[in-house]
Amino acid sequence: MELFAQGLFAPECPVILDNGDVLVVEMRRDRSAVTRVDAETRELHAIALTGGFPNGLLRDAQGKLWVGEAHEHALIRYDAEGNEEARITNCGDELFRWPNDHVIGRDGAIYMTDSGAWEHEVLDPVKMTLKPGWPDYPFDGRVYRIDRATLDVARIDNGIRFANGIAFDRHDRLYVAETIGGNIYRYEVFGTNPRRELFGNVWDGVAPDGFIGPDGMKFGADGRLYCTVMGAGHIVVFDEAGTVVERIETKGKAPTNIAFTEDGRHKMFVTEIANGAIEVHDVPCDGLPIYRDSVVIPAQRDISPSRHRAETSSV
Repeated sequence: MELFAQGLFAPECPVILDNGDVLVVEMRRDRSAVTRVDAETRELHAIALTGGFPNGLLRDAQGKLWVGEAHEHALIRYDAEGNEEARITNCGDELFRWPNDHVIGRDGAIYMTDSGAWEHEVLDPVKMTLKPGWPDYPFDGRVYRIDRATLDVARIDNGIRFANGIAFDRHDRLYVAETIGGNIYRYEVFGTNPRRELFGNVWDGVAPDGFIGPDGMKFGADGRLYCTVMGAGHIVVFDEAGTVVERIETKGKAPTNIAFTEDGRHKMFVTEIANGAIEVHDVPCDGLPIYRDSVVIPAQRDISPSRHRAETSSV
């Protein structure tokens, strides 16, 4: 294991760029940024300031940045320079609560988890810990499909106890992590009735006390699912049958998400919030290539003033 970057403010959702730079979101309220880490100098450059608690990040084939913003209760789209273009805040009459991770499917749509809690009701933004009484909170985690051509939103599922990581396998089946309890669910979203089924669980038995469980995850080209376990200090590896076959220890206790190389280097970049770092681990394979899609998207919808743009600067 090596450290790619340090000094980050609760990093999440790494995205590896073609030149080797890495994008992350920094969740802590005094930063709240989409940040680029220079691969050569390791300097940090803020691209966009989101205004609250950015939790998820996706970069599409057009270079657009899609950010799940828990405090703003929105999926926000930025251009490559950090200018806000659009924000999506609802599915019909149902408001987003805690937009989290998201991924592009083979149909070009974005599939997104919403953790199902109002962030200000359960999270201490300074300590980055859940408030007392959180186990009794009525979490209603959801899975949404967002059409990038129209920005229309449809709900696939709800009732998940903190929906979190999300990924497609090589058979185009969708996987969603349920942090509380440790379950990983699977959906045949391109079938006629995408029902939830249990794929696996990160624990060897009973889940531990506390907010400890599966967070971000990605598939390797070997067909295995690699899932961070936030608070446990390791990454769980599932085989295609849903059996835990390996646990990869991380230096920090709170890994949050993963990005694989896709160029033959067989590296796994892991964001970790306890040390504010990006760790790099050697793994047996590259990642399963992620759909990015080049669908034409509308210029604007539900625009808010572009007050959250950040001038590129070192920190």
